[in-house]
Amino acid sequence: MASSSLRPAAGQAGHKRAMPAPELNGPRPRGRVFTPPFVVAAVLLGLAAILTGPVGKALDLRQDKLPLPLRNPLTALRADALRPYSVVNRHFLDPTVVEALGTDQYLYWMLRDGSVPDNDPLANPRLFVTYYSGGRNLVPHVPDECFLGAGYQPAMPHENQELSVPALSREQDPLPVRVCTFARTAVFNREEVTVVYTFASNGRFAATRNLVRLLTNDPRNHHAYFSKVEVHFPGATREQSIRGAAKLLNRVLPVLLSDHWPDFEAAEQSVRHSPLNAGDARRGETKPPYELNNS
Repeated sequence: MASSSLRPAAGQAGHKRAMPAPELNGPRPRGRVFTPPFVVAAVLLGLAAILTGPVGKALDLRQDKLPLPLRNPLTALRADALRPYSVVNRHFLDPTVVEALGTDQYLYWMLRDGSVPDNDPLANPRLFVTYYSGGRNLVPHVPDECFLGAGYQPAMPHENQELSVPALSREQDPLPVRVCTFARTAVFNREEVTVVYTFASNGRFAATRNLVRLLTNDPRNHHAYFSKVEVHFPGATREQSIRGAAKLLNRVLPVLLSDHWPDFEAAEQSVRHSPLNAGDARRGETKPPYELNNS
């Protein structure tokens, strides 16, 4: 049996034609289209459309930073300049570790402080230096996370401090550092280690990864680099490690500044004087005019 329609046929009772809603206030007057707010908005949108291309291109271009090579490789650091420290062992990382590190520009030395007794907890520091440059969105590796992957846990809150490093310039002293203390517990013993580190980035020192990101991604700059200097003293307490780090960094940082890290301001000035060449260098079409002095 065919189903019947619920809608009445045309002309039948119950079918009503929809009536237009009455205008309560009469016909609405038509307003002006080109009002002052409309004109201002249209002008702003037009300017935005015109500037989007050049500004976006410039900002994207500045995200790709030019690399700055080291003056000399980190492994060529003069050991005699570190006295009273001497090099006991030069460690070379496994290729898989180097790949995870993201750079082959590194130095990992075990040192001996000849000014303290053999049983002093600060007698055998470890020095670890890495260097990165160029590209975009550089993300530093930090002990805060790396030690967790090795089975350590924070033994106390990490903190930023300032160390007195008289060998640095007045603008660089006191030195910002980050102090991290970790512990790893085994069946019969508990190992605790304190790591003190700082960053050198674009001619400045910084204690945190976030500040390094701000420095390396600054759209006003053409180049970007950062180097992490990390020290720790096996068997030393947190307070001893901080004291030992100040002493060791007072010897290491001046050598890195004079012999290894690039002159960031000189590189920037050179590119600013040749803006077309700087753009070509980012595209890989020519070398930047600035050449580091390797003397």
